[in-house]
Amino acid sequence: MYVNISTFKINEKGGISSNELSLLEDNLTTKPKGLDRFHVFKDKKEENIFYLIEYWKSKDLQVNMEVSKKYPIFNKIHEISKEKRFKKIECDIVI
Repeated sequence: MYVNISTFKINEKGGISSNELSLLEDNLTTKPKGLDRFHVFKDKKEENIFYLIEYWKSKDLQVNMEVSKKYPIFNKIHEISKEKRFKKIECDIVI
């Protein structure tokens, strides 16, 4: 399983809105193909820093989602993370 962790902010020059975050968490009826689950965490030390943690069946499926643009909020968080050079972590789960 592939894990992608993206860092983002809310409502700070090009960040996502609190409305978009609410939509991501509450109203996502269909998940992208290959996305097992996701979580959003708020940093306890830094103000207005959030982490989107995605559990994918493979990195290729995550890349396909980014290319498709069918999931605008996921895509926006990924773009913000890349453009603003926020921390992005990629890893595999080893159990």
